[in-house]
Amino acid sequence: MYPAMPDQTFQVSSSLRYDPLLLFCPINTAYSHNPSTPSPFYLLSHHRDRMLSAAEHSGWSPSITAPLSDLSLMHKTCLSAVRSINNSKAGARVRLLLSPTGELTAEAAPTPQVTDITRFFPSSLPTEVFAGWAAVLDTLPTEVSSLTRFKTTQRKMYNDARVRGGIGSFAETKEVLLWNADGEVMEGSLTNVYFRRGGRWVAPPLSSGGQAGTVRRYLLEKEMAVEEVVKLEEVVLGETVLLSNGVRGVWAAKIVG
Repeated sequence: MYPAMPDQTFQVSSSLRYDPLLLFCPINTAYSHNPSTPSPFYLLSHHRDRMLSAAEHSGWSPSITAPLSDLSLMHKTCLSAVRSINNSKAGARVRLLLSPTGELTAEAAPTPQVTDITRFFPSSLPTEVFAGWAAVLDTLPTEVSSLTRFKTTQRKMYNDARVRGGIGSFAETKEVLLWNADGEVMEGSLTNVYFRRGGRWVAPPLSSGGQAGTVRRYLLEKEMAVEEVVKLEEVVLGETVLLSNGVRGVWAAKIVG
């Protein structure tokens, strides 16, 4: 369904959270560069798996993807990026990048602090939740491709959706939800999305064209959510949805017009 990406000008990427609070979170240690060593990086091994899947789909050789086989190298690369912003005691957004030549790099930037660690590893998803964000449906469909299915530095389709959704900066507490030509919700421009349906939380399946996000994977593995097609006409104005990504964890938004 998704042919190999012919344009090799992009880099494979994944964004994750650095947070000293995660050093005191035993659950996160299971996803660390060393399962016996606490890590300040959120779901590090899931991010590696995500990047490796994208690189292999692109036809990149094992010699190019080799840096992804070493979680200790990934940890070190992320830590160097965090230290470069001179505030390793605060939370940071870390963007990991693998180039078509096999170079692994990372960039770091400050990100808002959190005090509730349960947003990263909830024991269950709530049936009712306060919506702090707004979410709007895109006004046009997005073409499903390998570039929507796998995370890379080619993000024009997401940037265009954010413009149509009236989102002017990454600081805004607003998300736009993309949908495909068949009228199926795919994901958000920066997030995966979950809808409350039939007494459970459902995530649009990958067949709808969105990405296999790291937190999405965690929630599905822990059976807090299931995959189910969500049609555009089924989205209700005013309903609360959940959003997730590898920097902010899980949070809520309300569908607005």
